Amino acid sequence: MPISITNALKWLNGFTDYEKTTSYSYNAAYFDLKRMEYLLTLLGSPHKSLSCIHITGTKGKGSTSYFSASILSAAGLKTGLYTSPHIISMNERVKINGKDIRGREIAALVPALRKAVKKIKKTRFGLPTYFEVYTALAFLHFKRANCGAAVLEVGMGGRLDATNVITPFVSVVTPISLDHVKELGGTLAKIAGEKAGIIKRFVPCIIGRQERNALRVLLIKTKKNVSRAVLFGRDVIIRNLKVSPDGSVFNLSTPAGSYKGLTIKMIGAHQADNAALAVCAAESVLASLGIGEKTEEAVRSGLKNVKLPGRLDYRPGRPSMLLDAAHNEASARVLRETIKDFFPDRNLILVVGMSVNKDIEGVRSILFPLADAVIAVKSSNYRSASPEEVLGNHEGRAFQTVKEGMKEARRLAGKNSLIVVTGSFYVLSDVYLSGGLNRH
Repeated sequence: MPISITNALKWLNGFTDYEKTTSYSYNAAYFDLKRMEYLLTLLGSPHKSLSCIHITGTKGKGSTSYFSASILSAAGLKTGLYTSPHIISMNERVKINGKDIRGREIAALVPALRKAVKKIKKTRFGLPTYFEVYTALAFLHFKRANCGAAVLEVGMGGRLDATNVITPFVSVVTPISLDHVKELGGTLAKIAGEKAGIIKRFVPCIIGRQERNALRVLLIKTKKNVSRAVLFGRDVIIRNLKVSPDGSVFNLSTPAGSYKGLTIKMIGAHQADNAALAVCAAESVLASLGIGEKTEEAVRSGLKNVKLPGRLDYRPGRPSMLLDAAHNEASARVLRETIKDFFPDRNLILVVGMSVNKDIEGVRSILFPLADAVIAVKSSNYRSASPEEVLGNHEGRAFQTVKEGMKEARRLAGKNSLIVVTGSFYVLSDVYLSGGLNRH
């Protein structure tokens, strides 16, 4: 039965969305993979038709996912990409060859989803969550569009994530740091244990830069699962890296090949790391599908075409802006180093808002000392901390909306100012939606 886009979205938004609340426990009672598997079975198991790359981690998993999908698309594969969170629209989370899913495509998928949900809610599993339904929607969309490959970014953790129903061609673990500590644990080892949940038996795993305690956990899991571990710094090596506000150029060697003069537009040395992991993952898929001869051209073309909003997104102008979703101490350090390296003499106006379950003190300690002025804001998301909580004992201005904070930042800005907006994807979403950005 046909359904309107409005009614389709209304139905989807009726499910429990744990991204908008903190009143849940991170365990199998709330995040039941058997429920997800049964839901997909009712839909014809669309996930089993895809050649997948599965990506988890704390830092860089979104960028690595985009790089991976872009390379596969450049090789001629119809490639799905599933990521989270979004900045402007939920449509951003589901892409095929770089294009967001359209409203009418969502509406066309909802009848099948609604039929499956009607069946599953009568079972012991009960109703699925919003993330589970939207993940199922992505799989169904990719299958109906005859995608040959898909790149899936874990939403949170890995072990209990709704995406963890696949057996991928290759798994990727980007750098792990302290984040979601309430849900995943208060140590790197505990968090790594959750991330390691995506490592499957006999499936190779590419492991990014890791602290010793996290690496140890990941290597134990790969050994247990007879999964070949490919390590950044040992098997994946970057040389002659040159970084600038326009991106990076570097040489790369992997177990499958070597490349000179690879170019990316993303700012920061860490983005070269992310690109390297993506190259290694894409190599594995292309070789497995028998199209390895397309790899080098696809790598060069795919990497240079990626540019993500919200990841060190520099907007020159008067005033210039830098937008980045740093929301823990590790990502704040990356942002700090980027500011020091590329914008050392700017008058820095920091606009920051954070969610209540994030490392506010960690971000505050890293970024606030750099700023000439600090403006704390509250995003429109349910989880947003108060601006007073974000400021703590630090001197600054507090605003109850992002729009008001950005207005104040522009008022304070002079010719040599740089407005840095950070702390949360939700804050960035409010900025992008307000239309108050400098254009590239």
